[in-house]
Amino acid sequence: MIARSRPRAGLATTVGDEAARRTRELETLHRLAQRVAAEPDPRGVLEHALRTLVDMDWFDCGEALMEEEGSLVTVAVGSCSAQAVAACPLREGLGDDARAVLRSGVVTRRGRWRLVPVGPAALLALAGAADVSASFLAAVVELVHAALKRTHLHARLAEKEQQRSRLLQAVLNAQEEERGRISRDLHDQIGQSLTALLLGLDRNLDEPDTSDLAKLKEIASIALADVRRIALDLRPSVLDELGLEAALRRFARDTHERYQIEVRVLVTLPKRLGHQEETVLYRVAQEALTNVVRHARARSASVVVTASHGGVQLVVEDDGVGFDPDGLAAAEQIGLMGMRERLELLGGSLRLESAAGEGSSVYARLPSRRS
Repeated sequence: MIARSRPRAGLATTVGDEAARRTRELETLHRLAQRVAAEPDPRGVLEHALRTLVDMDWFDCGEALMEEEGSLVTVAVGSCSAQAVAACPLREGLGDDARAVLRSGVVTRRGRWRLVPVGPAALLALAGAADVSASFLAAVVELVHAALKRTHLHARLAEKEQQRSRLLQAVLNAQEEERGRISRDLHDQIGQSLTALLLGLDRNLDEPDTSDLAKLKEIASIALADVRRIALDLRPSVLDELGLEAALRRFARDTHERYQIEVRVLVTLPKRLGHQEETVLYRVAQEALTNVVRHARARSASVVVTASHGGVQLVVEDDGVGFDPDGLAAAEQIGLMGMRERLELLGGSLRLESAAGEGSSVYARLPSRRS
């Protein structure tokens, strides 16, 4: 008869301790996940992470550091007994070590400190306990990193929403301005021409005057030209009938006649684009050349449209005074925002290059659209 062996007391204690530690790890991760789930601010995420780890007795104290404008700054502390963070006796040299660890991206021990990168620009410096497993720290890093990415996405979405709101307001203002301009054109030019025609025809009903009728014919021609100009400004019929190249050449010719700016146009496409693509590229080129007229003080400009890497690229360049793309006032960004929004609706993108005295370049790209 073989007797069943009993587990040794030491082994049972070790297994029980391991189970308890594992349970505490899971509880900590659960609590941390709950705390950061709805936190919109990256500083708040780091503070929750730090306080959770200290409150759950994994570490004695610590601080969260984040890169802001090129500097590594403390954004949260946990259970620090020092009157000021800088007065902590454990903290000497922490800043330099933290920068090196942040660049390496690897959890590192520095004396009593564990320096734990939780993203490309954030780090937890944790002091105290030595019984923290690498797998537990890796789970903490993954959870905090995901929360930081979410706050970054929320910030970008909020910024995008603000841009859309500003753009919508600018579009509404532009619509009202356009309506006002068309109303003035109709009233001041075409209205006056039609009034002169009406009065002239009344004079000539009973006794026609050849010279007077010739003047009336000239007035009718001017009114017709005004109607065509207004219609062209609203949407050139040549864009629908002959395509993007013809419309761009027509706009370039009008720009030269009105403002004496030489505009060269080169379009090399294997076939006509779709209606939406042609409209978007035409409006982007139109806005870019309008900006050249208004701001660049240029003598010449060029518009180039080519097939490029499975899509279409539009480049508008000028030899004007240039500008700082990052230094534009909010009002000056409206046109650029409009161009970018048009392109992004079709999956495209916009890029600017400019510097003072070196002219400017606008690069617009649309991906190919397969039917």
